[in-house]
Amino acid sequence: MKILALDAATEACSVALHLDGEVLSHFEVCPQQHSQKLLPFVDAILADAGVRLNQLDGLVFGQGPGSFTGVRIGVAITQGLAFGADLPVVGISNLAA
Repeated sequence: MKILALDAATEACSVALHLDGEVLSHFEVCPQQHSQKLLPFVDAILADAGVRLNQLDGLVFGQGPGSFTGVRIGVAITQGLAFGADLPVVGISNLAA
């Protein structure tokens, strides 16, 4: 299974790719820079794995609690990617994760 997870709800910005049992991730504490960093992180992790967005089985995003703006950025980017690649989306509580 190929799942891409994005989180921007806290001061940290993170992206992780679960690729058939292996996990690749990128994590950076970057307050107020999520909108600039999240898409390049997604591009880099997909390139490192040699996977295209439309080859994924789905997307996951951190739905908070956290920064209102950060959560909105994470949701918007996830929805945009999912819409463009026709992928299902699941939101997961940051506290549960």
